[in-house]
Parts: sequence; C-alpha cells; structure tokens
Amino acid sequence: MKTHSVALAAALLTLSAGAGWSATSDIASHSRADRFAPGKHQFYAWCANGQDRLVAQDGDSAEDAKLKLAANGCRLAWQGRIRP
Repeated sequence: MKTHSVALAAALLTLSAGAGWSATSDIASHSRADRFAPGKHQFYAWCANGQDRLVAQDGDSAEDAKLKLAANGCRLAWQGRIRP
C-alpha cells in the first residue's frame, strides 16, 4: 500500500510540474515579445534619493523607452508593457 502511495505522489508531482512549466514558458514568451513591441512601457525606478517609484514611458521598445526616461540617479527595471 505504501508503494502505491509513493508512486501516486510521484505521478502527481510530475504532472503538476509539467503544467507549471507550460504556464511559465507562455508568460516568458509574451514578456519577451512585449519587451520589443512599441507602446507604453512601465519601469520601477530605484533612486539614490529614496524616491523609488513606478514610471511609464512611450517607446518603440522597452530599451527605447528606457533611454527616453534617462532617470538621473535612478536604476530602472522594466516591469512590462502597459496594454490599452
């Protein structure tokens, strides 16, 4: 009986891991596509003066929007593209 329980638990773990991987890879591929798409991009700005905040900027890509922001004293981390 104990062997069956272990086998069942292993099978369930394998199935749930596969579903999790599928969902994560789908999110990652959309995120990658959004990074290079034109539109309004959102960034989290960590600023030296302690005024951390979310900022948004239009651009042809995430990198273009980041360059347009040129936040002085802030490190920008891309959060995603804002969809209308």
